[in-house]
Amino acid sequence: MRKNKITRRDFLKVTGVTSAGLALSACGIDVTKLPAATATPSITPFPTSTATPTLTPTPRPPTLGELARKLGFDIGLSLSLGYGSLYIPECQNFLLNFSMLTDGMASNPEFTDSNRSEGFDYWHDLSDFAKNHNLSLDLNHFFWAFGYFQDDSVSHDMVNGSKDEVDAYMKSRVEKFFKIPYFTSVNFVNEAIPNNPSTLDYGWGKMYNPFYRIYGENYPYECYKVSWNEAIRTGRIVGQDVHLIYNTASSEVKSAGADFELRYLAKLKDKLSKELGIERPFDIGMQFHITTAENKWLWNAKKFDYNSLLEHLKNIAEIGDIRITEFSISDTNDGQEQKDILHTIFEAFVDSKVGKSFVMWDPIGSALNMNVDVMPNLVDKSYKPMFMFDELYKILQSKS
Repeated sequence: MRKNKITRRDFLKVTGVTSAGLALSACGIDVTKLPAATATPSITPFPTSTATPTLTPTPRPPTLGELARKLGFDIGLSLSLGYGSLYIPECQNFLLNFSMLTDGMASNPEFTDSNRSEGFDYWHDLSDFAKNHNLSLDLNHFFWAFGYFQDDSVSHDMVNGSKDEVDAYMKSRVEKFFKIPYFTSVNFVNEAIPNNPSTLDYGWGKMYNPFYRIYGENYPYECYKVSWNEAIRTGRIVGQDVHLIYNTASSEVKSAGADFELRYLAKLKDKLSKELGIERPFDIGMQFHITTAENKWLWNAKKFDYNSLLEHLKNIAEIGDIRITEFSISDTNDGQEQKDILHTIFEAFVDSKVGKSFVMWDPIGSALNMNVDVMPNLVDKSYKPMFMFDELYKILQSKS
């Protein structure tokens, strides 16, 4: 159930008020409680002067998003449709510290492949909010086989669908998303070659995967082509108006799985470049879900050091621009430990100069205690920045 549920009509009212009252609310003034005027005030004219006054605007510190964009990339966070955070004025004020938004739930088939309308209604609201405030917007995943076709999914029947049925599903799904008036990027395929951080096992994700069953290892190419074709049909230029992202499950710096996927991506890039005449047809998304615990299905913090990660990012960027699509820290309440992990990953990303976006995974959920695998201590339950927000700001200031 959505907390603090507000209707779409309320949302439109809220965004109208919030846009005008952001500066006041940021100073702790409740714009909803300003007194109403009871009479027309009398106005005393200013004395005439022959000298032209010199006006000095009050300096305003840049936001996180503005600092990041000066360095050539976007910084943002993931929301979750189920929390209703977008419709809360205090949350909107917090979002405007950043330059990018995404949502980890609205692309789920429960909201996109059924008769329910909440998902796309929400995406349109998020699209309007992002465009009105000059924020980049990512649409999450077009195609994620394992995540979207499990037994309890509304789209489970597609697992055994015919080629014609699967092709029609792919085309229909992409068309729905491209009806959203404004977005800047999307994962055309997610976690095609899963890697297990604990065992370092890797291989093609075949379970619950109708795309692999039909197209084999060529299925990311097919996912890309249906996305490309719809972009062209709707007048968007790939690489300018919209960026198509191959989102990898791996953050490993050196492993057989990482090397295997890198070789595959190099071949995919060459194939698409020759066919479509675009030098860099896709960006590469990377996930950094970092844990301090041992033997957990997350990437252990000990695996990463600044220099190795810096080199790794630059190597991958020879194929496509880098986007950190999901960053989280789990299993530690130690503030200094959280800061150390942030510095290692984020500074390597910034210093590599090959990154285009850095997205933190669902800090709102972290603040509301709804998810343990999230970015901690970025924002509190009142949507006020916390110490990890300040740490991000310090890092960006030092790089500017």
